[in-house]
Amino acid sequence: MAAGAVQAQVATPSRGPDQDVSALDEIIVTANRRAEALQDVPAAITAISGETLTRDNISGLEGVADRTPGLTFAAFAAGQPEIAIRGVGTKEDGPAASDSTVVSVDGVYIAARSAQVFDLFDLERVEVLRGPQGTLYGKNSIGGSINFVTLKPTDDFRLRTRVKVGNYGRLDAAGLISGEIADTLFGKLAASYRSSDGYIRNVLVGSPHFGARWGETESLSLRGTLRWQPTDRFEAILTLDGAHDDNGATNREPVGSAGPLHNCGCASDPVAVNVAFGGAGSPFTSLADVEGYSKRDIFGAALTLNYELDFATFSSITSYRRTEYDYLEDSSGLPRSAVFTDLTGASGSPNAVLLSPATNGFTFKITDAVQEQPRQLTQELRLTSPSGDVFDWILGAFISHEENARTEGFNFPSLGRADRLPSVSSSYQTNDGLAYAAYAQASWSPLERLKFTGGARYSSERKEITSEARIVSGLPLLLQAYPAVAAEDSWENVTWKLVADYEVAPGIMTYASVATGFKSGGFTGTASTALVASTPFEPEQATNYEIGAKTELFDRHVRLNVSAFYTDYKDLQVTRFFQPAGTTFGQFITENAGAAEIKGVELEATIRPTTAFEFGGTASMLDARYTEFTGTPSQVVTGDFTGNRLRQAPRFSSSAYASYTHDFADGAALGARVTYKYQSLSYYDADNNPITTIPAYELVDGSVTYTTADQRIDVSVWGKNLGDEEYRTHVFSQRDSRVAFALFGEPRTYGVTLSYNY
Repeated sequence: MAAGAVQAQVATPSRGPDQDVSALDEIIVTANRRAEALQDVPAAITAISGETLTRDNISGLEGVADRTPGLTFAAFAAGQPEIAIRGVGTKEDGPAASDSTVVSVDGVYIAARSAQVFDLFDLERVEVLRGPQGTLYGKNSIGGSINFVTLKPTDDFRLRTRVKVGNYGRLDAAGLISGEIADTLFGKLAASYRSSDGYIRNVLVGSPHFGARWGETESLSLRGTLRWQPTDRFEAILTLDGAHDDNGATNREPVGSAGPLHNCGCASDPVAVNVAFGGAGSPFTSLADVEGYSKRDIFGAALTLNYELDFATFSSITSYRRTEYDYLEDSSGLPRSAVFTDLTGASGSPNAVLLSPATNGFTFKITDAVQEQPRQLTQELRLTSPSGDVFDWILGAFISHEENARTEGFNFPSLGRADRLPSVSSSYQTNDGLAYAAYAQASWSPLERLKFTGGARYSSERKEITSEARIVSGLPLLLQAYPAVAAEDSWENVTWKLVADYEVAPGIMTYASVATGFKSGGFTGTASTALVASTPFEPEQATNYEIGAKTELFDRHVRLNVSAFYTDYKDLQVTRFFQPAGTTFGQFITENAGAAEIKGVELEATIRPTTAFEFGGTASMLDARYTEFTGTPSQVVTGDFTGNRLRQAPRFSSSAYASYTHDFADGAALGARVTYKYQSLSYYDADNNPITTIPAYELVDGSVTYTTADQRIDVSVWGKNLGDEEYRTHVFSQRDSRVAFALFGEPRTYGVTLSYNY
């Protein structure tokens, strides 16, 4: 079962009976839709095993990003992730937007952003492919691809349980049982529960929320798999998965204010208000007078069929997914102004209130509410030749149908007209999208050490949208009322890649590649006007030139992989929130930058000098800039961002780890592990405004683990962010980038984990 084996491969040792047991294990990946050793794939790939995810207490994509060069992860909210690879990402969160990174689970493409972040459990490994993956992964893989591969049931009985307790009321529990149900039928059931009391404390004196602990989390995830293999040639895998999340409020910490108006030290200055009410001492104290939340329900079903023909393996992957997402956030984290501002001037000059003392509360306070219901149905068909021949090939076709209905509402409780009603508005958006593609890729090895690979993919996508904006009360501050409008557009593209790789010597492979990528066009989500809502933005296109080397040295005690790349980007989609020149209200607009250039170097290293000691790390140096971008001018900037750095693209990031294991005479073991991460400053607005940045930060994690002699029980004492670093994970601006609010990562956490494996 060639295709079935692809799904079942793990990172396993590949050693002869006389080989040094301290040599590094061979890692098997399926990045090219077939099982291959990581070191044999001529591409920049990071593979993280499920064992490493568990050992390092990684439960989400942010932990994967910490260990992957060139990958950064941020989230406006739990259901609005912002993933960037080599500075290529997406900020637009409307239903007709497309992502820059493909996220998939067992070959199933996850279209909805609100479903892309989930609990990482029962995983065999995670693969991160960096750079455009337009041939095998298609649309929206212009930045790269993140593939989650789950454990598959086999005839081996497997039982795993894990309980974790920690500070802030942390309680996690997970379990997995897998094995043979009947002759030719195998099953697996996995479950994960996570909860915590949160680490945010409300300090708004006089509020009913005063003293409450916020940021609590509770999630339950389930996955069941049946695998039927009636013959050596045929295999069917049915997977059902679901998740329920119920998370508490975040804290948007004011981190910047600038003139005009917002650096006044008054009620229109969020930093001053934060100080006046006693919330400035810590990003983990909140002055919000509205308690937010994030709730999500996910269901997915997938059927994979593999049939081994005489000349190839035929594979079919059919999937259906749906998500229900509901979110509310106090977007300023501050109390509303106690004095209402009539912006029309009918009650006198509004400056009297806007410039009033900061102790009155924040005049421009806003809350944001989102509800979203994405659905998707996908079908992929593939023919894959046997591996190891002089000529390997793969043919495929893909089709997806996506529907999404999204509502977003805004409330300015202290701004409006003379009637003193809050300014409340709502945006109603739908998208109906159909995409299909056909692709082919082939590799030819004219010599034992030399291989050429080429591939191409034709993609077509159509999007049909509706959009409507309503003013419920007060003034139209973010949205202008307009009746429902409809629009549609379609795009098609051919992406391709060419690769040559050569084995210079045993354990040393070099490669050079040229690959193109494509991201569909779309429509601005929460559009402020009917014109913006119905005007599409154009697709993105990229051409990536890359050279690299993959090496295993000193009898596989050292693994060193390096890549250098240059990406020529056209029509980069950039989302901005600003007040266009000559208008009276702020707007969300996604527009195309003319061109950008991205160049950099990435390094990954693993060194195991003895069976007891291992260390390694990653590094990324990145220069990502707009080379041509004249956007819509705002009230305070010209719109010429040429030469500025791309969003979410730190110049330098690195990670490192070291582990030591002492084996006792009875077979038990005691291990210690330390990990480190550094990320330099990155910008979050196209104008490179200094107040909307993620400043440089460092994180240190550690653990000590005792394993019993029978290898069945692990007891681990762990700590994350041991230096108690206060670091930002997301930042966004309002009012033409004159005020900025940030989310911060978790403070120091620690606890104990007990695991049982059979």
